[in-house]
Amino acid sequence: MTHFSTDSVLARTTPTEWLSVGATVGRLVNEWSGRSDLVAYIGAEASIKTGAPARFLPKSGEVEINTSIAFPGATPEDVGDISQRSQQFEFPQGVGAIMHEALHARFSTFSLPEMQDVLSKNEFTALLQLEEARIEGLGVRVMPRNKAFLRACAMKISIGDIDELPPAALSSVRGIAKLLLLTYARVTAGVLTADDIKPLKDIFDMIAPEGLIDELRPLWADFQLRTPERHLSEMYKIAQEWETILAKYSTEAGEDDTESESEEGSGELARQIMEALDEVAENAEFGAVGEAMEQQANEASDESVQASKSKAEKQKESRDVAKKVFSHASGPTGVSGTNSRLVAVRTPSGAERASAVRIAQALERARYRDRERRQSASATPPGRLRTRSVVQGMAMRAQGMMDSTSPWNRIQRKQVDDPTLTIGVMVDISGSMHSAMEPMASAAWVLSEATRRVQGNTAMVYYGSDVFPTLKPGQHLDQVTTYSASDSTEEFGKAFQALDGLLELLNGSGARLLVIVSDGQYRQDQRREARRVIERCDASGVGVLWIGAGDYGSRFAQEYCTTPSSSFVRMSESITDVADSVGEQAAKALTSAGRRA
Repeated sequence: MTHFSTDSVLARTTPTEWLSVGATVGRLVNEWSGRSDLVAYIGAEASIKTGAPARFLPKSGEVEINTSIAFPGATPEDVGDISQRSQQFEFPQGVGAIMHEALHARFSTFSLPEMQDVLSKNEFTALLQLEEARIEGLGVRVMPRNKAFLRACAMKISIGDIDELPPAALSSVRGIAKLLLLTYARVTAGVLTADDIKPLKDIFDMIAPEGLIDELRPLWADFQLRTPERHLSEMYKIAQEWETILAKYSTEAGEDDTESESEEGSGELARQIMEALDEVAENAEFGAVGEAMEQQANEASDESVQASKSKAEKQKESRDVAKKVFSHASGPTGVSGTNSRLVAVRTPSGAERASAVRIAQALERARYRDRERRQSASATPPGRLRTRSVVQGMAMRAQGMMDSTSPWNRIQRKQVDDPTLTIGVMVDISGSMHSAMEPMASAAWVLSEATRRVQGNTAMVYYGSDVFPTLKPGQHLDQVTTYSASDSTEEFGKAFQALDGLLELLNGSGARLLVIVSDGQYRQDQRREARRVIERCDASGVGVLWIGAGDYGSRFAQEYCTTPSSSFVRMSESITDVADSVGEQAAKALTSAGRRA
């Protein structure tokens, strides 16, 4: 079996342009084989002598993948990250080749030198041929979601084995036995279907000696139930019995054991066999594409259901938190988890009013956009080419059918100008913010006033050891209120949940902005939560503006703003000093989030 090799080591290295794909293939074969010691070589020269798309070298733990056969016509950029499920469905044949070799690494646990010592040359060949369907049958059972990939590659894996035979040998007893294992045995294993191999049935009825298939069928079925760890001697016996049967029928047919014959007309018969095999390959490939599409649709449906369920659960949790937080009157009164208290109330200054006006003007100039995203399939460019649809179209044309595929995936976005603006504001009241509470109070009033001026929907919470509301939607802060910062920690996650549950920041529509006023000095779990929230906002089209303040305002806070739709402003003495920067960065965050939505 040419792609399950007794060679010791590869003499090549992966070409530079395929290194990234090769690294991913290496991870896949280790994952699917349950090992950690395998390395992969991929390139156009892999397995070049065998004609097979892949080869496994058990002695060195190396896997070869021939990119020209496994990924015909594809560039490394086309293949991309083949560990991603969506990419695997784009290249079912190549993934099938990778999986086949991973299954060898996982289940073909023989010692090849020991086998060669125990078995004769023909018995050794028989065992390797029997092994192909056995490992794929195990693959179907342990990884049923990948069955379509094995089916897509089943006949490609066999190319090298078939091409090894002289044309006349295809109709010899040993040639027939090999073809049976490449096709009929794979039906037994659950990889191919009876319909896939129909083109061979009439051929076998014509060329197979009477009784041969009936005697061989129980052997390959029995072999597929065995494992080397528990049944090695029985597997040897099956290979020996297989050879005994072939020797008997070969002798009766007047053949030797070289898999060749010289009868007249064998060339024409070989042509018919190869045509039948080509038809089997087309059937398997076409069927595998349909099976892969169905599998992908089922998985997408399952993922959609799970995602919807998870999304609904998170939304409910956020709404519950919002209901609890905003059920209190504005301020910390009645919120037992915080030590913060109202310490001062005053009328907004002229500078603060002017700052609110400048920020409001910046928000108006931002041209808030909500982007409607629509995905459609097309028969012509532009868009992303879906390789699997191309293969499906080729299979349909090969069978004389009209190509009805739409291989180009196109995404169109429609802009809606000036939607409703929603802003959620979080203000940190932990102990490290003590020196900045007066600027925080000023910032809170200025932001609420700026949003009111552009008729936005705003809510605001303060967070420390607990969370309490300071502004509910529809309310207006008519005075600047300063609270103490005496809490020992920061419940960042709960504060965001309260705003998200009330305003539907992540799942709402229109222009949405999250403003965080904090020094960013948190305990470890809340640092992770802050990063997660900003990433979720970026993915959901929510802009983030972080206003850094306090003794650590720029030291910690900037590290969180790493997404394209997040911005940072350092506030030193007062928001009035940085009002223009706040307005500019808020507008930038909104515009960037709108483009990514």
